[in-house]
Amino acid sequence: MKDRLIITVSDVNSTKSYNIHQLVKKSIIIIIITACIIIASSITFIKYLSDEIKEVKTSKELQIKDLTKKSIKLLAENSFYSEQIKGKVKDIEALSSKLDDIEEIIGLKKDDKKDKITRATLAKITSVEKTYMQRVIPSGSPLAQTITKSRFGYRNHPIKKKRKFHRGIDLKASLNTEVRATADGVVKFVRSINTGDFGRVVIISHNFGFESVYAHLNKTKVKIGDIVSKNELIALTGNSGRSTGPHLHYEVRHANRVLNPKDFIDWNLINYEDLFTKQRRVQWESLIMLINKQQNNLVQQ
Repeated sequence: MKDRLIITVSDVNSTKSYNIHQLVKKSIIIIIITACIIIASSITFIKYLSDEIKEVKTSKELQIKDLTKKSIKLLAENSFYSEQIKGKVKDIEALSSKLDDIEEIIGLKKDDKKDKITRATLAKITSVEKTYMQRVIPSGSPLAQTITKSRFGYRNHPIKKKRKFHRGIDLKASLNTEVRATADGVVKFVRSINTGDFGRVVIISHNFGFESVYAHLNKTKVKIGDIVSKNELIALTGNSGRSTGPHLHYEVRHANRVLNPKDFIDWNLINYEDLFTKQRRVQWESLIMLINKQQNNLVQQ
């Protein structure tokens, strides 16, 4: 009986006995021990995995914190440099305003006698020369109807809300109104894409150092190097660039100096001599003598 295990089960009615071999007993003990080992190993492994996960999580959190600190630092540096750039832009605008002041002061030197045209020179201008000058020097309007929207000179900028020098004249026009050259010349510059303050723009070079500028266009009709005649179609009006609505910005320049375009728009054969009095920034005396000399040479040939 030593190799057997006797199990007795009793209740109120009877008593029963069961004999279990000793080998079965050993097997049960081994299974129990094995199960305990597996459970213990599983608990240990689970704890190990949990520690590893915590370590990885901590490492990630540290990395995120480090990246956050770097991001905050970069944002702070970006903000700092942005403010510096804004400051430089303001400095440039202030310098531009000062240059505008200088230009205006120079333009007001009406007592400079070398710019005054003499009566003798005016008397020498023939009708042919008058017609020639009005063809090669900007005259008349670039639009069929001339209604001034903003004058030449100092004004409150409609977008920047600051007092700035307006280098040209703004003429009222609906979208796609025809723009025509105000004198014979060569197309010096064309920008057909909408960018910058002027947006789409055309600049024409004329005789004797004159230039005309047409800006805020919707479409350009010429290209650089084109030879254009007075009243030739060069563009259509628009609202490109920094503009509050469709119109034409028109400038007249001479030797890189800005002139009041209104005086040239109003210039005709009836008030022919008025321009020479109003626009003292051009050395009309020398210019007219040169034209007179050229015309005489043509006649002699």
